[in-house]
Amino acid sequence: MAVIEIRYNESGKESDLGYKGVYLRYGDSEEKEFSSGDFVKDWFDCRRFLIKEGVLEKEGYVSHSSSVDHFIMDGAKFDSAYLHFENDEPILKYIDKSDPYWFLAQKDVFEKGWEHFVDEGTKPTWNELKIRCGYDH
Repeated sequence: MAVIEIRYNESGKESDLGYKGVYLRYGDSEEKEFSSGDFVKDWFDCRRFLIKEGVLEKEGYVSHSSSVDHFIMDGAKFDSAYLHFENDEPILKYIDKSDPYWFLAQKDVFEKGWEHFVDEGTKPTWNELKIRCGYDH
């Protein structure tokens, strides 16, 4: 099993929460660091690494440490976007939290998608997110 964690200043006193990077632990003792200073890009690069380097295939499962939830709950200015495939095309889906029953009514979005993060208040397409993270369309 591979584990993704976010390292940041958990005291929450800094406006950017003292973000340091996304870290992936896998294999017997391997660790990969993604620390460009841009959380959206680092998360994207970590997810890309999982696929491109075959880590997901070898490990079979990827888990998030509690630091991922804590980073978001501590006030990080990012929203979740979920990668889905429709007709073999990648698309990002978003939760509509104005629906009071979103957790039940929209659970397919987060249960069947692969979570990425986007800047708070934005809803880029998959191609826009790729470009935002430095990968050409």
